[in-house]
Amino acid sequence: MIRIMAVGMAVLLPLSEATVTAASLSQLVTRPYLELLEIAPTVSFKAQEFEALRNELAKQRKSEEERVRKEEKDLDRQLEELRSQLKSLNKEASSDNPKMAERRTAVHCEILRLEKVRADKRVERQNGVPVAFDNKLAKADLIQQWPAKKAEIDQTIAQGRARDRQHGDVEDIGVRKISDDQEKDIKLGEEAVRNMKTYSLMPPELGQKEAVAYVRGLAEQIAAHSDMKVPVKVTVLRSQEINAFAMPGGFLFINTGLLEKTETESELAGVIAHELAHVSARHGAKLLKKATMANIFMQTAQIAAVIVTGGVAGIGTYYALQYSFVGLGMVLDLSLLGVNRKFEAEADQLGAQYAWRAGYDPRGFITFFDKMASEKGYVKSASFFRTHPPFSDRILSTVSEIEYLPKSDALAVDSTDFRQFKQRLTEAVKRESAADKKQPKLQKEPECEEPVPAAAPAVPIGEIGGAL
Repeated sequence: MIRIMAVGMAVLLPLSEATVTAASLSQLVTRPYLELLEIAPTVSFKAQEFEALRNELAKQRKSEEERVRKEEKDLDRQLEELRSQLKSLNKEASSDNPKMAERRTAVHCEILRLEKVRADKRVERQNGVPVAFDNKLAKADLIQQWPAKKAEIDQTIAQGRARDRQHGDVEDIGVRKISDDQEKDIKLGEEAVRNMKTYSLMPPELGQKEAVAYVRGLAEQIAAHSDMKVPVKVTVLRSQEINAFAMPGGFLFINTGLLEKTETESELAGVIAHELAHVSARHGAKLLKKATMANIFMQTAQIAAVIVTGGVAGIGTYYALQYSFVGLGMVLDLSLLGVNRKFEAEADQLGAQYAWRAGYDPRGFITFFDKMASEKGYVKSASFFRTHPPFSDRILSTVSEIEYLPKSDALAVDSTDFRQFKQRLTEAVKRESAADKKQPKLQKEPECEEPVPAAAPAVPIGEIGGAL
């Protein structure tokens, strides 16, 4: 295996001083986080400029949410008209002739397509748009606060007090005590997995053994350099949803959608390390003290079809969980995953430490986080940010932790094994997904063409299958 190393965790940017100086604050918040770490000490903006930017972003967010809301209403109007056409068709005769059947199928397919688009629009407005603007606000905070924070970190290190911070004993990872009784969470995790399968919330597992073995090996390597006291149990789910999550007791689930989205081994290592940090600190178990697994999954099963498919029985919850960008992460109770502001901050810190300890550049999680938040098309990243909320203080605290970590010239960014894994993964997902379409289904659905992207204009309703 050939590993591509990061040199001393330094950021080298081909940005001239003139280019940076000429950039406005609104332009800078579109730059990657790692660039801003270098840029922030070289620029100077007044407090009024930051306030003006935040006000402008708030206006833009409101305008964008209103745009999506109008699109939702337009889709509702189109769907109502299509269903009205079905009623008219049903009055023409007691049963369909071939021409009527063809027209009916065309209307059915268009309804299913528009209902999926409608569901995506709601997720876009409720989850995607806020993420995009929260990300820019976080970058503004980084520009404003990083120079002073960096000076504080440098002074703390120079005074020999770096280990005084919470979890600052990074050389003791694996020996120190982060939480007690991790083994008690195994039963809780097993029950959660059992319930996911019972309520048909679990997408199919990837069958490509070499690809799964690579992910499992990477997770086990990171777990061996963490504070976990229970074995990690990895499942790769074949789902377009870009997400990963860990259940109490060391049950780690990673979707092929996320695996395909990662561009370097350090990005994948960073995501895995973050999830295992939740296990080490027992975040899920701490939030579940007053909840019962049966109640959680009964509620989850009831709302899954509404959130994922917009309440469309024809598409099916299982289909949406497998093939949609919005999947299981959107319907799971977040207390099961240990998601709240305090625990996410701790998982960010511990995750950076575990990736570093395992020999990976801990900035990988930041680059992936940034890429997801900057993704064009809000729906793709909505599920990831529901289970990894984009709080504006997360990046600042995470880059601060990375700055505290002992410098190393031997941190891996990428590897040949990762590149080979990605190739196997792409081929396997394509092959296994094609095989799915040939399997018999419990519920007969109209034979429709592959759905067009959500952004594509709808076919004029009057033109579906000829005039009705």
